[in-house]
Amino acid sequence: MDEKTIRVVAALIRKNGQVLITERWPNKHMGLTWEFPGGKVESGESDEQALKRELMEELGIEVKVGSCCFQTTYSYSNKDVNLSIYRCEITGGSPQAIDVKSLEWVTQSSLGTRPFPPADLIFVQELVAGRVPEDNFEEDSEPAVKPAQIVRRVSLTSSPG
Repeated sequence: MDEKTIRVVAALIRKNGQVLITERWPNKHMGLTWEFPGGKVESGESDEQALKRELMEELGIEVKVGSCCFQTTYSYSNKDVNLSIYRCEITGGSPQAIDVKSLEWVTQSSLGTRPFPPADLIFVQELVAGRVPEDNFEEDSEPAVKPAQIVRRVSLTSSPG
């Protein structure tokens, strides 16, 4: 990837019919929007390593990383974000707002009422519509449903100004 492209991973964590989302700090890019917890993939890291590191840093939790359920490349005015979202299960700790403004467990149907960064919007729509099946985290079993794989490339063209 070139210098203008950033690889980002995020977690879809479900529990008792709810989804975990976090709010971005006001001074960050897309501040005060909600997102699925995660962050940038550092040089030499796999997506799984980055996601585990980011979730420990941001929320103080350990997770088991499951299948990828969404991928997109979104072009902002100054950078491209290559986003992959993985189904995850908490295996240790309890989520706390350590390096995020806040966190909330919300129903999938209420996700559409929150402001999300543009790169996340298609995924939010798919979740609200119920088109992203849960992962089966049992060790030696096949998933009952094949994991959803939603791949989109979205580009915004900005007008000169």
